[in-house]
Amino acid sequence: MNTVLAIDDDVILSELIRLTLQAPDRDVITLNTGADALVWLSRTAPDLVLLDLELPDVQGLEILRHFRENPAWAETRIVILTASHDLDNIIAAKTAGANGYICKPFQPETLNAMVTDILGQRDLVWLDDYTRSRKAS
Repeated sequence: MNTVLAIDDDVILSELIRLTLQAPDRDVITLNTGADALVWLSRTAPDLVLLDLELPDVQGLEILRHFRENPAWAETRIVILTASHDLDNIIAAKTAGANGYICKPFQPETLNAMVTDILGQRDLVWLDDYTRSRKAS
């Protein structure tokens, strides 16, 4: 069973993510604040974290850095799921240790396929919706 932790302050979007990603082999947990996310550092790390950059209480990049500083979370895949298309944010996320970057809005089936990819391919170095949508020539 894979565990996915989705952290987003939009309660409706969090529920959409949960419903989209829920599967017999996948448990999806949603949190709506950065403070709740930081509490998770003391728990068993999930297989994947989907993390919004713009949370009302703690910035997503700060949470990402806390996750990466915890040795127990070293193997946890962390993908930024945010409305920001800003290249500086993408670079900052990758530099801070993110394994991918997905921009909102997203198509539910595309998000599900990307989560399946990142959970199923342990050697996948970086995942984003821009390069994933392009075919190799």
